[in-house]
Amino acid sequence: MSYCELCGRQNAEKLKVIVDGTVFNVCVACSKHGKPYVAPQLAAKRKKQAPARQTSRITMSDQTMLTPDFAGLIRDARMKMGLTHEQLAMKMNEKVQLLRKYETGALKPDEVLAKKLERFLGIRLYVRSDDAAGDGR
Repeated sequence: MSYCELCGRQNAEKLKVIVDGTVFNVCVACSKHGKPYVAPQLAAKRKKQAPARQTSRITMSDQTMLTPDFAGLIRDARMKMGLTHEQLAMKMNEKVQLLRKYETGALKPDEVLAKKLERFLGIRLYVRSDDAAGDGR
C-alpha cells in the first residue's frame, strides 16, 4: 500500500500526475490538482510522428538559398519605401540593430526572418538553389 504524496492518505490506486512540473503518486481526490502523467515511452512515440511533418521544411531549406546580394536588396527596398531603420523595425516588430546588421551584411537572416522581410519589403531573398545556379552560368 502506498501513500498519496500530496495529502498523505493511504492510496490504493496509483495515479501519477504532474503538479508544477513534478510527478507525484496521488489519490483519486488529489489527482484533480495536476495533469495526467504521460510515460516517456508514449511521449517518444508521439514525437516520432512529428518529424514527418517537419521534413518538408528541411527539404525546402535544402532547395533554397540566400541571394548573395541580400544586404543591398534589403537596403534598396527600405529606402524605396522611404522608411528609416526604426520605422521598418516598428512595422515588423523586430529590433533596429538586427535590421541594420542585415543591411550591412554582417548577419544573414534565417528563412523565417527572410520571409518576413520579403513580405514587408516586397523582395525575394531566398531563391531556389537550381535558379541561382542557372544565373551564375
